[in-house]
Amino acid sequence: MPFSNQSINNFQLNSGNIPLAYPVRLLCPANTTTRISFPDQFLGRATSIKITNNSGANAASYDYNLNGQPQNLAASNFSTVDNTVVNYLTIIAGAAGSTLVEAQVLPASRTEIPIEVQV
Repeated sequence: MPFSNQSINNFQLNSGNIPLAYPVRLLCPANTTTRISFPDQFLGRATSIKITNNSGANAASYDYNLNGQPQNLAASNFSTVDNTVVNYLTIIAGAAGSTLVEAQVLPASRTEIPIEVQV
């Protein structure tokens, strides 16, 4: 288990010191809102995310960790969320194209307390 060793708990989470991280890819269809719960769907937490707007005409938007402040993502552009623990991600894809989400996920340990949030 990655967090059972006390010495690991003293480090800040980043891509250089996280063991056992695995990649995840999701394609969010055009003109839809996709809600991703990393603990529920992938049994872990995302530590780095790349969001690519595949629409050549419309902007997309995203919000992470239910902060309620969506970020705009221009057409044919991408954005990254790095060295951040992300539990929840909301993608609103543009009307003309899909949005690709690529994430590095750290598996949850068995001793971790589950998160329960009403979305």
